[in-house]
Amino acid sequence: MNTPNMPAVYGNQQLLSELRTMRKQNHLPHALLLHGERGCGKKLIAKWFAMLVLCENADSAPCGTCKSCRLAAEDAHPDITTAEHSGKRMGFSVETVRDIRREASVLPNNGDMRVFIFPDADGMSIQAQNALLKSVEEPPAHSCFVFTAGSVGVLLPTLLSRMTAKAVFPVTAGECTEALLKRDYPDADIRAAAARFGGNIGKCIAYLSDPAVKRAADDAAALSAALAERNEYEMLRLLTAAAADKDQLIRTLELLDAQVRDAAVLTLEGSFPRLGCDRAAAETLSSGLTPRRAMRMHGAIREAFADLDGNVSAVLTATALCAALCDA
Repeated sequence: MNTPNMPAVYGNQQLLSELRTMRKQNHLPHALLLHGERGCGKKLIAKWFAMLVLCENADSAPCGTCKSCRLAAEDAHPDITTAEHSGKRMGFSVETVRDIRREASVLPNNGDMRVFIFPDADGMSIQAQNALLKSVEEPPAHSCFVFTAGSVGVLLPTLLSRMTAKAVFPVTAGECTEALLKRDYPDADIRAAAARFGGNIGKCIAYLSDPAVKRAADDAAALSAALAERNEYEMLRLLTAAAADKDQLIRTLELLDAQVRDAAVLTLEGSFPRLGCDRAAAETLSSGLTPRRAMRMHGAIREAFADLDGNVSAVLTATALCAALCDA
């Protein structure tokens, strides 16, 4: 149940319970990495964690009612700093990291701790990570660092070894529906979003609120179905249409890559979280799919990303990708 002034965190209750216990035992990590797929609530939990660290009521932290919690809820707490992204890869500049290092050495304004949040740290350069290493390795007693990322592998081992890493998972279908209903989306649209992205609330919200995301998801689902049928004409039509807008092509390819991943893991035994946008299409694609072919498809899509990053024409990239996927 969510209370006033508290982030509406759904699911991941075991993680929240573990962090609460750490606070009560005065064993909170000085550096925390929250990792998981995009849209599963990492940044929301990072905000919740900052409130946990700074809450004035240790036994019930985060209480949501003390002055510290109220300020944090309003994004107005002077002891919470969120690093700003910069550059083409949306990382953090070395200068930004150095500014935060200097700020971390300053005593808190209101309480005993300061919290520094690095959201979406996936694009953080090696130089920026190295610049931050000493502060994470030997942090001031009053400073705490929080990072969010898609996986633990995006950070340097030297930096990662100084952190406590915790996984964040998508929620159940029921929890996802509950969260979306509170945003007053039509029931039919909620069902469509849940069919696309299951318990990933962030992706569902993007699908419901951003026509570009909806189109990318619909196109990626159609592309994976065409790929399963080896329908080169349909693949080329969909890819070249998306290529009219480079950003739209990138969105579509990200979801297509997730579809290929889902198809690959469906060939394995066991249960795996779904990352793509159409389970039925992924199941069809998985039929007869070998690990080698899946890797070739993934490699072709990654090469397309590299071409787009290098300012190769989006239409040429889409055409080359179509041929590569058909030959995979």
